[in-house]
Amino acid sequence: MKKDDDKKTSAKKKSVARKDAGKDTNRKDTKKKNDLQNIKKKKSQPNIEAENNPPHGEAVDDSSANKGVMDFIGSIDLIGYLDRFRSKLIVTAILFVIIMPTAFYFSDILLDYINKPFIATGNKLNIFSMMGGFMLKLKISAAASFFVLIPLIIYQIWSIFSPSMPGRSKLFSGIVVTISILLFYGGVAFTFFFFLPEAIDIMIEFIHESFKTTIGADNYLGFIIFFSIMMGVFFETPVVIYLLTRMGIITPETLSKKRKYAILIIWIIAAVITPQVDPLSQALVAVPLMIIYEISIIISKLVVRGKKKKEPQGAQG
Repeated sequence: MKKDDDKKTSAKKKSVARKDAGKDTNRKDTKKKNDLQNIKKKKSQPNIEAENNPPHGEAVDDSSANKGVMDFIGSIDLIGYLDRFRSKLIVTAILFVIIMPTAFYFSDILLDYINKPFIATGNKLNIFSMMGGFMLKLKISAAASFFVLIPLIIYQIWSIFSPSMPGRSKLFSGIVVTISILLFYGGVAFTFFFFLPEAIDIMIEFIHESFKTTIGADNYLGFIIFFSIMMGVFFETPVVIYLLTRMGIITPETLSKKRKYAILIIWIIAAVITPQVDPLSQALVAVPLMIIYEISIIISKLVVRGKKKKEPQGAQG
């Protein structure tokens, strides 16, 4: 009898244990389901809040601009860019070395042409070392080689970043590259034909009669090369603004609001790159840059208008 009672009690204990185990598994399952539901609710809450509380006024522009910047940064394949940049840099360096001896052969002609505005004042440039003449020819040869390669350099820069550009096409790429090349050479031409003759006359007039002008040829040439490159880069501003507006990174409203800061920066740049502190020589640099900035705002507005015209067509299609 005792054995039968023991068997019955053990059977009861096993059934109770099974029931408890089943309850535990049910509790775990329900807990998992509740956790999943909570996670889904948390994910959906920001979207609901964004829909119920949309930004107003200037906050819309800032958020959209930040979103455009983040989208563009997110689309950048940094390793791929560095890879392409390295290969294109090697090609450019090889061509630079090939062109430089030819430029060295014509260095006397190039120096005569560049020195003309200064010689027209009745003064001569000076060389202060034995190797000065050779180094001068080497410097003008390197500068000439660089300026000849500008179309290739601009095309290579564009080919690196163009994969991240929305609405990219061969025609679009060709237009952007061509305009960029023309603008860069336009900045260089502005330096040689407009700024340089006026600036040299102004600088010479500041030298008193009791002083002898012993201006170094190396210093003169270095200033011209540096200033030409800087003006060529500044003249690229409309293309840069066009591309940034097209990508949604900036807006014409932002450019208009920041105009006073842009003008201040332009005058600071003019004060840095011009050799004299007089307002006239600074104005020769600052005024064209301010005009370029205003043109950039107009271009940005045209890009935004073009986008708005295309939006209804895309919605209908």
